[in-house]
Amino acid sequence: MKPVILLVDDERDLIEVLRDAIGMALPDYEAVVTTSLDDAEAVLASLDNDPSLVCVDHKLGERTGLEFLEALSLRSPGMPKILFTGQAPPDVEARAEALGARVLWKPFGLSTWIGEVRQMLGTAAA
Repeated sequence: MKPVILLVDDERDLIEVLRDAIGMALPDYEAVVTTSLDDAEAVLASLDNDPSLVCVDHKLGERTGLEFLEALSLRSPGMPKILFTGQAPPDVEARAEALGARVLWKPFGLSTWIGEVRQMLGTAAA
């Protein structure tokens, strides 16, 4: 089984593009996509191992991606994390970075995102 990159965003078109980009740029990884934090938690519970990377949008219904990352960091403090946001209060970026998460502001370029993913995974550029 390939190592997993978990992608969580309620913008289905965006996560499908990101999933396809993982498939092309990082074929040794499996991108698993969800559109809600509840689904993301179900995916985490079903995996034998922690994901290699979690990428989550900040605005996701009643809960935020940052809250999800805070809970995830308690369980797996060293897990690489990326938080997407198009609009967030100034403290969100600082709180995410305190968790070791990278913050990418929407809209971001696909090549920028893949570069961040590669860097966080420690993989060489193809």
